[in-house]
Amino acid sequence: MTVITTSNGYKYRPLEESDETFMMDCLKDYPIGSNTIYQRRNEFANMLYVTEGFDETKVKNKTSPQSITMVTEKADGSAIGFQHIEIVDLIVELRMGATHPSHRRQGHSTARLMLLGEFAYNHLGCTGTSLEIVNTDQVSKVADTWRSDISADETQRDTENKFGDAQTYTLNKIQITAAEHETHRAAHSTWGSVTYTIT
Repeated sequence: MTVITTSNGYKYRPLEESDETFMMDCLKDYPIGSNTIYQRRNEFANMLYVTEGFDETKVKNKTSPQSITMVTEKADGSAIGFQHIEIVDLIVELRMGATHPSHRRQGHSTARLMLLGEFAYNHLGCTGTSLEIVNTDQVSKVADTWRSDISADETQRDTENKFGDAQTYTLNKIQITAAEHETHRAAHSTWGSVTYTIT
């Protein structure tokens, strides 16, 4: 399967069975609550299953939906976060993504999004991405750095019991095109000069 390495030391690779402990830690408070070990193991098992069956040819030919979980590593080999995506007709839906608790608030979310863009747009030929995020102060702070470049077609909605905890959350839907992502990447002070190697 495809692995992407960057000139600034990051690596983007498919989920592996040996990532179980890392994923249990990431999912424990995902997205903002507490998940049981049973819930986290089921989620990990599903992500591993679909990743092992991921077929790039089916993505490029638009013959069937494909899902994969990709893990981002730092230069020292430490796994720092993951993204679980589904691709239908060359549109990526970012279903889930999180940074490991010991690596949060260190700028790695930008790395994860830049690597997703390289994988989805430049490698697979996808044309856009859609995601819904829980509207919290911390999430909005991160999302706001992208807002000048994302489509105006954003929506906000409330959902009840989305995460099984009987609370109502406000969800923001964000849509971005491949061209908008490239504009943001090229203008980024750190990532504008980064190069990618795909193996």
